[in-house]
Amino acid sequence: MSRPAVRLVALAAGIALLGTASQARPATPPALVCKLPRASSGTLPATARHGIIDHMPQYPIVTLATRRQQARARLVLERLVAAAEREQWGDVQAAARAGYDTRSRPRKPGDASVFFFHAERHEEPRGRSIFDFTRPKALIYANAPGRPLVLVGAMWSTRDGELGPTPAGPILRWHSHVVCKEGKKRGLKPPASGVCPGGSRLTQGTSEMLHVWFTGELRSAFAIRAPQPELCKVGLLPGDSCRR
Repeated sequence: MSRPAVRLVALAAGIALLGTASQARPATPPALVCKLPRASSGTLPATARHGIIDHMPQYPIVTLATRRQQARARLVLERLVAAAEREQWGDVQAAARAGYDTRSRPRKPGDASVFFFHAERHEEPRGRSIFDFTRPKALIYANAPGRPLVLVGAMWSTRDGELGPTPAGPILRWHSHVVCKEGKKRGLKPPASGVCPGGSRLTQGTSEMLHVWFTGELRSAFAIRAPQPELCKVGLLPGDSCRR
C-alpha cells in the first residue's frame, strides 16, 4: 500500500474510533433554555463545536483546526461525495430505493422560494459510529419551483442526550434547535408566536444535527445553514434565485 493510501486509512480509522468513543460515553443533555435572546448568528465563539443553531457562526474558521483536523475534514467530504456518486443520491428514485423518504411537502400557491428539503431515511440499526459519513441520516435537496430536486448536502443527527463527535475539530460542528417539547416526545418547531401548545414547553432540543454541503471546499461545506452563495457558485441553485 502506498504512503498516501496508508495515511487515508489511518485518518478514516481515527474518525471511526472517535465516533465510537462519543457514542459509548454517556453525554450530558444540553441545558434547558431559561432565556432565549434574539441574538444574531455568531453569539458563540468560532471554537464552539456544539450549540443552538442561531448562536453559532455560519462558517467555520478552517485555520483554527490543526493540519490533522483539516485532513480529516477533507476526508469526510471526499468520502461523502464518493458515496453520493456511487449510490446515485442525485437521482431521487435511487435515493428512495436506498431508504430515504423523498416525498417533499406541497408548495403553497404563489410560493417561488427555494427551500431545502431533508429526505430522511427510516430508522435502522446504527453501526460503530454516530457519524457514518457514507450513510447520512438525511439527504438535502434544493427544491425550486418548476425544477427537479437537486442534491446539495447531507445531514446526521444524534439521539436525545448524545453529543456528536468532532474528529475535524472546530470545522465539524453540531447544532441543536429550540423546540416545543412535551415529555419524551420529539420536539416540534415553535409557532410564529413563540408560545408552545398546552402541555409542552420551550426548550433546547436534546438531540444534535450536523450538515455537510456539496460545495467542494471546506469552509462552506461545513456551514451550519445552507451556504447559498457557494451553492450558487457551483451551479446547484437556479440562477434566478442567485441574483436576488
